Amino acid sequence: MRLILSNKPNVNYIHFNLTLARHAETYANAEGIIQGILDTELSNIGCHQSRALGLHLQYHRFTHIYSSDLKRAAETAHLIHLLNRVSSCEIKFDSLLRERIFGIAQGRTRQWLRELAKENGVPYINFTPSGAETTAQVRKRAINFFENLCKEICLKYGTSTLLTKQDTSQHLARYVSAENLFLNQELLKISHRICSISTENIHYQLISPIILTRSCGSSIDSTLDLSSPSSSILSYNSSIEKRRIFSKNLTDFPDKNDCLDLDILVVSHGAVIRELIKYFACDLKTDIGQHLETIQELAPNTSITRFQVSYSTNEQQIPTATLQLIDYHNKTHLINATNDEYNLDTTNICSF
Repeated sequence: MRLILSNKPNVNYIHFNLTLARHAETYANAEGIIQGILDTELSNIGCHQSRALGLHLQYHRFTHIYSSDLKRAAETAHLIHLLNRVSSCEIKFDSLLRERIFGIAQGRTRQWLRELAKENGVPYINFTPSGAETTAQVRKRAINFFENLCKEICLKYGTSTLLTKQDTSQHLARYVSAENLFLNQELLKISHRICSISTENIHYQLISPIILTRSCGSSIDSTLDLSSPSSSILSYNSSIEKRRIFSKNLTDFPDKNDCLDLDILVVSHGAVIRELIKYFACDLKTDIGQHLETIQELAPNTSITRFQVSYSTNEQQIPTATLQLIDYHNKTHLINATNDEYNLDTTNICSF
C-alpha cells in the first residue's frame, strides 16, 4: 500500500494492495454441507491446502492480516502467518468477515436447500431460508468491513481528523489481537494430521456473537530456520523483488515523496468474498473482465484474488475508492503439474 498525504489539510490519497483469500477445505465442504456460522473443522486436505498457500505466500510481506473469527478461517490465516518469513504483523479477527448466516439450512446439504427453494417456488440463487441473512445483508457487512479498513489505515497513517473519537473507539473495540489464539504446536499438529473425509468427523458448534480476546504468538523463527545469514538475506531480497513486481503498475499520485508500502491480506468465506467482489465490480465499477460472467460462483478454497486499491477523501471527508484487478481466484499453489496424486484442488463449484 502506498500512502501519500496532500499538502491540503484533511485530504488523503491512499494506494494499497488487497489480497482476498478463502479459507481451506472443511469436512463439510467435502460433503456439500452448508456451514454458515457453524464452527467446522478443516479436513486433512484443508490442512494441506493451508500449508500450500502459506508456502506460496511465505515471501510476501503483508503489513496487515485480517481474518474471520470462525475456526476454519482463523486456522487458515494462522498457518499463513506461521509460515511467512517476512511479515511481522499480528492477525486481527473481525466478526464482519464471518460467513453468511444460513438459518435452518446450516448443517444441511446444498441439495436439500435446492429442493426447499423449489418447493417455495423461488430460484435457488435468490432463495433465503428461514433465519438466514439475505445476500444484501452479507454485502452490507462486507462493505462495512472494507470502509472500516480504509478508515483504519487513514486513522493510523493519515490525518487525525478522519475519524471522530466515537468512531475510533467503536471501530477499534471490534478487533481482537491474534496473540496466543492458537498454540504453534497445535497448528503444526493440525497441518500434519491424517484424517478421513467423512460426515462423522463434522463437529458443529454455534459461535457466540461475543468475541473473546485471545492472542497467538507471532514468532516463527523456532519453526522455520531463519537464523542463518544466508537464509535471512535470501528472504529479504526475495521479498523486495516480489513487492517490486507486484507494485510496478501502481498509479502515480501527485507527491511521490513520503510514501509507505502497505499490503493487506483478508482471510474470509465464500459468500463474503463474492459479495465484496460484486460491490467492487457493480458499485465501484471495477473492471473484472470475463470474470463478470461467473461472479456468482464461490471462490475455490484457499484461492486468492488481488486488487490494487486507490482510496481518497476530499476536504469534506467524502471518500472515493477505485480498484484494479490483479489476480482472480488464483489456485496454482494447489496444483501439482507433475503428479496428479498430490493435487489439492478439490473445488466444489456452487452459488451459495
